[in-house]
Amino acid sequence: MSASYDPNKQGWGAAVVTCVFTGALLFGAWTIHKNTYRHPRDPMAQQVYHERDAAKHGAAAGEHAAPAADHAAPAAEAKH
Repeated sequence: MSASYDPNKQGWGAAVVTCVFTGALLFGAWTIHKNTYRHPRDPMAQQVYHERDAAKHGAAAGEHAAPAADHAAPAAEAKH
C-alpha cells in the first residue's frame, strides 16, 4: 500500500460541489417563490374568469348560473 493514501482526503471536492449546487438550487427556488407567490386572500389574485368558473362549477352546487345564460342569449338572437 502506498504512503500517499489517506481516506480522509478523498471526496471533499465532490462534497463541496454538491453543497454549492444545493445552495444555488435553494436560492433559485426561494427567489422564484418570493417573486411569484400570492397569498390566497390577496385582492389582486382575483381570477380573470371568476364569473365563468362560478357559473360552470357553481350551478351544480345550487349557486346562480346567470352569467352562462347571458352568453347564450346573444347567439339565439343572432339566428333570427
